[in-house]
Amino acid sequence: MFCKNTIVFVLCLFCSESLWGQAPTFLETSEQLEKLLRYEQKSPNQLRELLNELEKNQAGFESEFQMLKSRVDRVLLPLEIKFTKSDIYNKDYKNAVQKIGLIKINYKYDEDIQKLENYFDRKLYHDEKKALLASKPYWFSIEPSLAFYSSEIEAKEFNTLQNLNPVYGLGLYVRMKNEPASSSSGKLKFNYSQIGIKLDYRDPNYTYKLDTATFNNSVYFNSQISYLYRQVLGFDAGLMSYSTKIGELSSFYSFTGSFYIPMGWMSIGVNARIITDFLSTNPLIQVGSTLKFNFGLYKSFNNNDKDEVNSKIIKFKEANVKK
Repeated sequence: MFCKNTIVFVLCLFCSESLWGQAPTFLETSEQLEKLLRYEQKSPNQLRELLNELEKNQAGFESEFQMLKSRVDRVLLPLEIKFTKSDIYNKDYKNAVQKIGLIKINYKYDEDIQKLENYFDRKLYHDEKKALLASKPYWFSIEPSLAFYSSEIEAKEFNTLQNLNPVYGLGLYVRMKNEPASSSSGKLKFNYSQIGIKLDYRDPNYTYKLDTATFNNSVYFNSQISYLYRQVLGFDAGLMSYSTKIGELSSFYSFTGSFYIPMGWMSIGVNARIITDFLSTNPLIQVGSTLKFNFGLYKSFNNNDKDEVNSKIIKFKEANVKK
């Protein structure tokens, strides 16, 4: 009996000595932590180191440790969120998703953590959607253009280039047969044909004279159905309405053939046009040169594409979150 009581006494004495040895360490560390928390500028690394030290020596001081941890968390959490947002802003998504995973483990639930994850999802979704759309073609085109056309000359008298007038155009097209094409820059491009409508307007107020003869060209509007094959060969058929006097219009049919050299979002081409009313045996001819700008409109993004983007986000997060 005496031996048993002696063993119990020795164990109690050992435990009390252990706790007594931990007490100064915990109290000293907590005092250092309190001192650091008073400053406006606090080092996250110092706070973490002191908190880890407290956690090792918290035996007998569990409630005090939890109170201090709660105060430190209120300081560290906004900083963690700020640093993670910086990674997201700079598109360092791998580092960001790892930080979010650790934040969710190391801190209790907070609405700001959920907002941070939602912000991450939106940014990654935007970039994944952008990458997916980059691999898809546009389905419509709008093409403003500036051309210079010669004066109309009868076919039998056409031997020299006459005076030039600026012709402003605007076309709306539907693209067809979009096919991927190789590019030296590595950016995906597409070859396509297109069909649509085009309106030309000749401005007679500006004339570039190529000879000494005087030509008083009239305003005309040329409404056309326009077809372009593989961005190179064009054919337009239209109704050309001349305005010779106020309120007076005369109409002719026009047929234009074109050859273009595409250069990214613009093209340079040469044009030849026949103008006739189908009554005269001697049609009129125009030649010209065109600079046009091509702007693509609308890329399809359906529910299947949306599901694909969401799947990529889930896979990315699962592959990069720290276990």
